[in-house]
Amino acid sequence: MINRAELRSQHLENYTGIYLNSPANGIPSLANEKFVAAEIAKFREAPASYRLDFITHAVPAIKKQVAGLINGSISEVALIPNSSIGLNLFINSLPSETKVLLIEDDYPSLTIPFQVNELDVLWTTFEEDHTLDLAKIEATIKEHRPAFFALSHCQYLTGYLADLESIGAICKQYDCKLIVDATQSFGAMEIDVQKCHVSVLGASCYKWTLAGFGNGFLYVSEDTLNTYPPKSAGYNSFLWTNGVPAYLPSIKSYEPGHHDHTAFHRLGFALQTITELGQDFIHLRIAELMDYLIQQLQESKMPVIGDFYDENRLGILTIPSKEGLFQHLLSQGIEASERGGNIRIGLHYYNTEEDVDVFVKELKRFTPSP
Repeated sequence: MINRAELRSQHLENYTGIYLNSPANGIPSLANEKFVAAEIAKFREAPASYRLDFITHAVPAIKKQVAGLINGSISEVALIPNSSIGLNLFINSLPSETKVLLIEDDYPSLTIPFQVNELDVLWTTFEEDHTLDLAKIEATIKEHRPAFFALSHCQYLTGYLADLESIGAICKQYDCKLIVDATQSFGAMEIDVQKCHVSVLGASCYKWTLAGFGNGFLYVSEDTLNTYPPKSAGYNSFLWTNGVPAYLPSIKSYEPGHHDHTAFHRLGFALQTITELGQDFIHLRIAELMDYLIQQLQESKMPVIGDFYDENRLGILTIPSKEGLFQHLLSQGIEASERGGNIRIGLHYYNTEEDVDVFVKELKRFTPSP
């Protein structure tokens, strides 16, 4: 039986307000911080042997955790400081004439790297209701035959959750490889790269994974690695013979020459927590809280950006802002984000219905019902 009060205490014990900002920064657990502090102490006692053990045992174990959660293999997973680094390194392996389909108003760190590397970029758009028209996506891919379609799984501005399984099926039909930024979804729900025909998937893990900063991962499918061999190199990508290095392109080519053991131990602990709690529990709890929030807003006749069905929403909801509203919320100890001229709210498993009640109460207080 999962103790929700204990979960909340683990993440928010020292937080005095109402935290609705996990899409910006998730809060690692106190147990995680205690674990990492113990690892730092071990490093100080025996730095050289500690690093060797970290490289030979901890790094492969963390890769195995990631691979298990996304249904990939260890040989397809690189541990990287953040998803942007992984994406840029992958783009470096693409020929300049590569055609890529992107979505206008998608996350800039996903779209701009393709542009600055001067690839052949095609654009599609969200609909007026902030969703994707999959028929339009299919028609665009069928007509223009891009080599890749890159998108965010969950949109940072609206919370729209793309139907990866359907999009992946479309991409497979037209031999278009699917690139996914899962920073706003990994850790909050199950993602199956095989089922969804995902070729490349990256995530920074400081948001919904609750692993703090400086860690993330890049998944590149085996066939994609073979078709587009990495063109980056670090100590991990060398094969040493009698002290002489030879370049051996592999998934390790995307990794730096060393990993920050504190950041990646924090990731390993967070992934173990996800496994122990269960991805189904986490997803269901977030959905319960989101349903409750939407119900409270609807009953109060307050508008929401994007009238999405349950399967197209995860833990992000956006409401129209009014002058002074964001500052009013902050003054009442409610932390959210301003994005695109609106106010973005995020609900994780450590939030409660009481958090929602306080938030809606302050919205009403700032904007009285007519």
